[in-house]
Amino acid sequence: MNNENIFQALGIFLDAMRPFLVSVLQNHFPGEPWEGVFFQRLTAQKQDQWNQAQRQGVEPMLRIDYHNLTFLASKFRDELAEELGNDKSKTFIFESTMSELRDARNKCQHFTPLTEDEKDRAFSNMKHVANMLGMADLRQEIERLQNKRTFAPAAVAPIAVTTVTSTPVDTSIVDDGSPLPSWFRNCLPHYDIRSGVLDESVFAANLNEVALGTGPEVYNNPTSFFAKTYVTAGLRDIANRVVRALNGEETENRVISLQTGFGGGKTHTLISIYHIVKSGARLLESESCKHILQEGVTPNFENAKVAVFTNNTTDVSQGRQTIEGFTIYTLWGELAYQLGGKEAYEKIKQNDIDRTAPTSAILKPIIQNAGTSLILIDELADYCVKATSKKVGDGNLFSQTNSFMQTLTEVVSSVPKCVLIATLPASATEVADSQIGQTVLDSLQTRIVRIGSSVKPVDDEEIFEVVRRRLFEQINETSVVDLVAKRYKDMFHNRYRDLPEYCDKMEYANKIKKSYPFHPELIEMFRQRWGSDPRFQRTRGVLRLLASIVQDLWRRRESLTGSQALIHTSDVNLENLGSLTGTITNLMGSNWETVMLADVYGTSSNARKIDEADPTSNIGQYHLTQGIATTLLMASVGAKQNKGLDIKQLKLCVLRPKAFNHNDIDGALNKLEQVAHYLYSTKVGGATYWFESKANINILIAQAKSEVKKEDVEAEIIKRLKNSASFIHEINVLVCPTGDVPEQKQLTLVILPPSIAMPTGGTPSNCLTTAVKEIALKRGNSDRVMRNTIFYLACSEAGRGALSDKLKDYLACTKIIAEYSGRLERDQNTEVQNRKREYEHGVDEALIRAYNIAIKYSAKDGIESYEMKNYAGDFSSQIRMNLMTEIMEEEWVIKAIGRNLLDRINMLPEVNRPIAVKELYETFLRFDDKPMITGPSAIAETVNRYCVNGVFNVAFGAPGRWTRITQGENVPFLDVTSEDYWLVDPSVVIEPSGATGTGTGTGSGAGTGSGATGGSGSGETGGGEPTGGTPPETKTYQKVVISGQVPLENYAQLFTSFVQTLRNNNLKIEVKFTAKTTGANPLTENSATVKSVKESASQLGLEFDVEE
Repeated sequence: MNNENIFQALGIFLDAMRPFLVSVLQNHFPGEPWEGVFFQRLTAQKQDQWNQAQRQGVEPMLRIDYHNLTFLASKFRDELAEELGNDKSKTFIFESTMSELRDARNKCQHFTPLTEDEKDRAFSNMKHVANMLGMADLRQEIERLQNKRTFAPAAVAPIAVTTVTSTPVDTSIVDDGSPLPSWFRNCLPHYDIRSGVLDESVFAANLNEVALGTGPEVYNNPTSFFAKTYVTAGLRDIANRVVRALNGEETENRVISLQTGFGGGKTHTLISIYHIVKSGARLLESESCKHILQEGVTPNFENAKVAVFTNNTTDVSQGRQTIEGFTIYTLWGELAYQLGGKEAYEKIKQNDIDRTAPTSAILKPIIQNAGTSLILIDELADYCVKATSKKVGDGNLFSQTNSFMQTLTEVVSSVPKCVLIATLPASATEVADSQIGQTVLDSLQTRIVRIGSSVKPVDDEEIFEVVRRRLFEQINETSVVDLVAKRYKDMFHNRYRDLPEYCDKMEYANKIKKSYPFHPELIEMFRQRWGSDPRFQRTRGVLRLLASIVQDLWRRRESLTGSQALIHTSDVNLENLGSLTGTITNLMGSNWETVMLADVYGTSSNARKIDEADPTSNIGQYHLTQGIATTLLMASVGAKQNKGLDIKQLKLCVLRPKAFNHNDIDGALNKLEQVAHYLYSTKVGGATYWFESKANINILIAQAKSEVKKEDVEAEIIKRLKNSASFIHEINVLVCPTGDVPEQKQLTLVILPPSIAMPTGGTPSNCLTTAVKEIALKRGNSDRVMRNTIFYLACSEAGRGALSDKLKDYLACTKIIAEYSGRLERDQNTEVQNRKREYEHGVDEALIRAYNIAIKYSAKDGIESYEMKNYAGDFSSQIRMNLMTEIMEEEWVIKAIGRNLLDRINMLPEVNRPIAVKELYETFLRFDDKPMITGPSAIAETVNRYCVNGVFNVAFGAPGRWTRITQGENVPFLDVTSEDYWLVDPSVVIEPSGATGTGTGTGSGAGTGSGATGGSGSGETGGGEPTGGTPPETKTYQKVVISGQVPLENYAQLFTSFVQTLRNNNLKIEVKFTAKTTGANPLTENSATVKSVKESASQLGLEFDVEE
């Protein structure tokens, strides 16, 4: 016997037909409640059943069964015909088909075997209707089930009673390094998830609906129910105890309490036991149920009575009307009626009407007469809270119900073949957040647990298998699961320094295998963090949210990027998951919607903006910032303590093999931290990140930033440029000059304002060209004479943009401190101050990188630009060191003039053509076809070098009247701006008086003359005329005295010019140093300077005088 596939198919088909019926009625009766229209045309009997379900709180759509589908065709034939292409004949086919399917389902419901012909006929009927209604997905699923001869998905393979763990990861599996198969290639979700018709309410199990035969097929259809149910150790234990007790065997206790938190599996367990007892041995023969009971344990009972009472079975004030027409008011009235019908109820009727608990003498015979019976009481505490409001004598209905529970547990314990299972919440807050809730719970615990035994339906580690069985129909290749676990384990090992220590252990690899296809941290996020909130239903809530996540990813599976071997927290797309965002706002408050929209998801969220800013990067391709934000958001829900994740935990959640680098996570997180409005972090004990509903300082900065004007930014840039320029003394610096720029006789750097930037690509804009030419060629209304002394520094457009953005952040913080500091909390004030310092450092760096375009202008080549390659620590050092070094390497500026260059520009002297040093100097200042020089020192260096090397001599005086000629050594007291220094041919020397012979040079440099050549010596002579004939009488001086004031910068020449020259002439040196106190360097009695020079004077025998 195997009706499993057809039974499952009939359930799926019914779930698809229910919304179809509703849509037909809504299309043809707009503005009217569809359920009212449908009810009016039902038969009287069906109307009674409809009302009965309504009184039990069953949703209207879930009241639709195969009987009602036949009525759709018979009672709404014209409307249905219009839906079927105005072909009325199809309505008769529809009606007969539904009738046949109703009969087939009834047989399955009662485990009556169907022949192969009956199965084929049912499958054919369902496929025919699916075709007729254009439901291609439904037909495909029905066909798949028809061809599926066995039901043994790998994901639901039987697990030993003693363990809930899967087998360890097979580490010997060969990993060839090929891409891991995506989870959606290896896993098949259940049809309701794949088809997109998942109603998340199906995860809210309702025992009352199951007892009435209404509600979702996944609960009413025992085959579908167990196909999606993982049999936990707790459920297996309860099932065995119940079956053995109902068989009449002695068991440890026949009163069982299930006490867990919300969503702990209590109701699911009761429904499981309900189906096992109602169906008996026939159900346990099915493939998906045969491992529930231990070997040798088999139901020996038929038609066991099952009484069900929930918090919604009977209204505490109005009671519940039975199909016979009388009203039941209490728990004891319901149990009597359900176990023994009206006859049993009559025995307890007065107690029910008076709402007074019966004695055991009244109750026990009723239970004994019921025979083999199971009593299931769900959500009793919630019912009792309501009962406290109903007065009964001097007390209330709760006190009577509480008393009855003690009687009931005692009676059940004494009557064979009877079992009571009752559920209780783990805490009073799950019932009522008041003292009443605690009182109710304490009292019920005393009554039930006192006699009964408590069982935990779902162990913590079993949640993985519960989730997998409920959401996935099958897993294709278990070897893929081992490979995935191994690949992740290897990745964790390679990155062990960046991840929590525990994930590098084999236990975590086994955990990956157990949780597959989910990343363990996704399930733990819901189970541990969200589950710490007593309002979150742990098992039910986890299933509901994970189902919606799987449904969304399955729908988008072909468009997903990167490795999809596991489902990570970062894969959760909140934009498509209203159930998840709704749960967050329910748990955390409605203001968290603002948090999510601002920072986490949506087109305007800060996370999305970061990802879209660089779509080709890993951050953009993997939507990494949105994944990080979603992960941190989910980690912020739940308990008030230990919110959020540290960086290692975050990387564990997000990293995947052969995808992005772990450093990409750091980069994305840093960017998010700078702009997110509700993200917080703490650096105590390692950085931890979490979201709060209170806006962080970013939102204040963003608001203040929006108020910063462009003019404010430019003014701040110019202010910083001028401040930096004040520390530069090597060259003249003009910052953003306005008006006329005077003649510059020294090397001058003009820093252009930020409004004049070099466009991307390096082609000067008209604005930049005009600004540079205006300075290069003009000084006011006159032409500029010194055209080779000025070069320029401009910012790039890209650099200006980055600098402006950072400056806005800095100025925003400055504004907040000035205007809001008194209204900020202490931690916010500290954060703003820290941010300001951080932004200021960023501004300093951005200023250097923005102003990286050096520019020069020449009449021949126009504007030339050079992009700097190196960056210093501060702007003034950038100019003094890097800028000057790089433009010297480019030979824009030179420290000295080479001989070849002098020759090329015709500045080497000839015998009859001396060249004024000043003319050489001004040539390099005036003409922009030559390199710029660092200053007069460049000319002095050149003159001295080539004088020493003998390239030319240097004459002092006027042509024809030289008073001194320097040859082969440095020129003393050389002043390149003086008109007295000349470059002359090396042959030009001053002949000493009395010399004879033929000289090659003359003093005037105006030609050859006869005279003696100079003898050996220093090459510097004076006082004679280079004429031939009898030399004049030579005067001899008795003493030469040299005195006067020497500029401090020329003090070094005193030695070479006088001391060394006169050292053989009994030289005596008299010195006088006069120093005065300055503001920067006061000369005080105890100052180190005064003490030092006083000591030196003493050692040298010099006098030391002071003036006070």
